[in-house]
Amino acid sequence: MNKMSLPTLPFDERQIYVNGRWVAPVGQESANVENPDTASVIATVSECCAEDVDQAVKAAYAAFHDGPWINEYSGAQRRDAMLALADEIERHRDVIELIESFNVGKPIGDMPGELDDTLDLFRHFAGYADKVQGRHIAAQTNPTREMYTVKVPVGVVGFINAFNYPISLLAWKVAPALAAGCTIVFKPGPQTPLTTLYFAYLMDKTGKFPPGVFNVVLGGAAVGQALVEHDLVDKVGFTGSVATGKHVVRSTASTKFIRSASVELGGKSPGVVMPDVDLEKTAKLVVSGCMSNAGMNCNALTRLWVHRSIYDKFIPLLKTAAESLVLGTPQNGDTQMGPLIDENQYKRVLEYIRIGKEEDSAEVLTGGGPALGRGYWVKPTVFTMTNPKARVATEEIFGPVLSVLEPFDDIDDVIEIERRSDYALAAGIFTQDHSSIAKFTRKMRCGTIWVNSYNDVYSYLPFGGFRNSGFGRELGYESFDGYLATKTIIDNIAC
Repeated sequence: MNKMSLPTLPFDERQIYVNGRWVAPVGQESANVENPDTASVIATVSECCAEDVDQAVKAAYAAFHDGPWINEYSGAQRRDAMLALADEIERHRDVIELIESFNVGKPIGDMPGELDDTLDLFRHFAGYADKVQGRHIAAQTNPTREMYTVKVPVGVVGFINAFNYPISLLAWKVAPALAAGCTIVFKPGPQTPLTTLYFAYLMDKTGKFPPGVFNVVLGGAAVGQALVEHDLVDKVGFTGSVATGKHVVRSTASTKFIRSASVELGGKSPGVVMPDVDLEKTAKLVVSGCMSNAGMNCNALTRLWVHRSIYDKFIPLLKTAAESLVLGTPQNGDTQMGPLIDENQYKRVLEYIRIGKEEDSAEVLTGGGPALGRGYWVKPTVFTMTNPKARVATEEIFGPVLSVLEPFDDIDDVIEIERRSDYALAAGIFTQDHSSIAKFTRKMRCGTIWVNSYNDVYSYLPFGGFRNSGFGRELGYESFDGYLATKTIIDNIAC
């Protein structure tokens, strides 16, 4: 396989996948799909309309209420279908890795790890499919009643995905929902639809999933709105910006039925470097925590606190680590950081860099502008001596921009400032001092805290945040349980 060309897709990307078939959408609009490395068009896909969403949701609704997926399939059969899907993904992983690299601009060297995680997710959650359990509850006051609960799937789930990890975040959402017995309508990020379409192709190829269990619609905000507001959708799962997430949550309560939602939103995650660390190793960890995926991570480490006693020694090491990142063609195995996703994000990040320089009066340690002279590339950028209340230090940028804050003396002061943040998704601390670790992990209010590492996630550990970082959890049993509802049965055995 040519590592420098986009694979030929075995389906017509102008079609969508609904009710087990590839169909031409009703919507007549189309959208170009770009390679962010060069800003060149690599595919053209359709833009769906509300009628397309309606057909997809009705297919998922019929599959849930009348089809075999939940009404005839045992948990073991759903498990085996998911394992067959994982095997199919594994057989085609090289193709998926290339599609992601071209469509998202991801370094090809990062993709084996992402595909390993994707496979692990489907195989991990497949293990839950035959373990859906309720409870028998002994009669407390009336011995003539037999009482128990059963867990049932919530129903039709509408997913709206982000652009930054198309296949990984798809797995985060789809795997636990399928294991629970739900049916799905999935809308990928409009910039990155190709791996979702390829996933639908592989699911269809297994022959294990009844029509309507998984459906794909394409488009932007109008399509997402139609999905969120559809009366036959029982739950909404969303990953994206805070503003859109708030709109999604409001929309789930503004239609005929109130629906549940799980929203994974933004972050402005802090890291704390204490005096007792290996400075060079920690500088590399910090840069990786911020710049991974070109900084397009909701949990990116973008606010850095460095203890005053090591500040002057640590900053040059941070500069070296950032400048050592290799930028270049994503399909080159040596590339370590790719481009931003599109022109809008490119302009947004450059505008924040301007704000940092001109309005926030932060000092540019390295970077601070475009890179490579093509596509949507921005240099890894580090600001120093940044006021903790500066815009570049408090607003989510979603790019390779790190704000090193003014040096600190007391970790209690850091914790007090960070506890007032609008975001509460993640944080990190770098130290060997167990009392500092205990204090930080106990007092910080956020969903995930890394200690002497950053960015590693696992299928069996829940991930999510508080406040403007959203609610609900991806991954872990908590994610699976989020696609189940409890039904109580009271049986009068005296009759």
